[in-house]
Amino acid sequence: MSRLESRLYIPVVHSRAVPDARRRIACFACLLAIVALRLSPDLIQFPFIDRHLIAEEIGSSADGGWKRYVQFLQRVRECTKPGDSIAIVAPAMRWDEGYSYAYYRGSYFLTGREVLPLVTAGDLAHPENFTRATYIAAWHARLPGGHYRIVCRGDGGALLQRE
Repeated sequence: MSRLESRLYIPVVHSRAVPDARRRIACFACLLAIVALRLSPDLIQFPFIDRHLIAEEIGSSADGGWKRYVQFLQRVRECTKPGDSIAIVAPAMRWDEGYSYAYYRGSYFLTGREVLPLVTAGDLAHPENFTRATYIAAWHARLPGGHYRIVCRGDGGALLQRE
């Protein structure tokens, strides 16, 4: 090889090292097929559906058979102010049969207010909390007798205030 030929030497790339266009397209098509087959139809539809309905359904799924209880608690929150004491009367007045749920959910939604339990674990009744409370939140339960003023009503319950 002469000096001139050594300067002009260009390495030859074999055709096996660089895939041709058809091979690239086939690889890309396989990749797309693998990705498309792994996607759930729910994920593809998600950007196009009304997420407010899903959020409401998921939010109420924790409530089980107490479907309107959260709306009732929100109404109680609107009708009271921070620092008020509220006793909760629910259809299940036994701790393990639902009152624990009513009390803890009420404590969550009525943050800033004093939520007083009428029943505690072991089904111990606390009538002193009933007399100490400024408000009685009765949901799907008979309204207690006495001198009360109905502050607000709806969603299956009523908020009563002592007169």
